[in-house]
Amino acid sequence: MGLFTHTEATIRAGETALRIIGAGFIVSAVSVTSSGALEGLGKGTPSLLISLCRYVVVIIPTAFLLSRLFGAVGVWNAFWITEVITAIISICVYRKAIARS
Repeated sequence: MGLFTHTEATIRAGETALRIIGAGFIVSAVSVTSSGALEGLGKGTPSLLISLCRYVVVIIPTAFLLSRLFGAVGVWNAFWITEVITAIISICVYRKAIARS
């Protein structure tokens, strides 16, 4: 964070955000891999469904709700919560799409 600013409050906020968001990267492997595998198998619609959940359907309402309850920290937590929810959705969508093959 020190590369971008020298303001101590901004550095602390950035450290908190990166720490919380970083936890979501571990779980995001499930949805990213599922989406990519489905795309590679020519199943674009299920892949799109996973991506929409991850980038629009889940994140926007979750971030909005948590921002109202917890402020900026709620928005940061919305990222990992979205990844967990989308991972569960991804597993279901992947299994269903593969079963149809």
